[in-house]
Amino acid sequence: MRLGTVIGRVTLTIKEPVYSGGCLLIVQPFSREQFAGAPKRPLAKGSSVVVYDELGADEGSIVGFTEGAEASQPFEGAAPVDAYVACIVTQINYQPPR
Repeated sequence: MRLGTVIGRVTLTIKEPVYSGGCLLIVQPFSREQFAGAPKRPLAKGSSVVVYDELGADEGSIVGFTEGAEASQPFEGAAPVDAYVACIVTQINYQPPR
């Protein structure tokens, strides 16, 4: 699982029936420095991820997301999903290794 910040939404004009009940979000994955409290900086182009969400995350929310085959596990049958929001994060406690 990776963490990231929701930076936008994807609007679909036609969507697969498997997507009913959720939406697609654009998520910027955390950099290593952000875990230690550094401010969010834009990553290189192409670094953001489109993630399916059923939990109701809003822009600015920190989410935990899974990618790959694990992302399609919550669905019955085949689903065209590469990343899935597994949780909405309310607090991060980070202690760097000594």
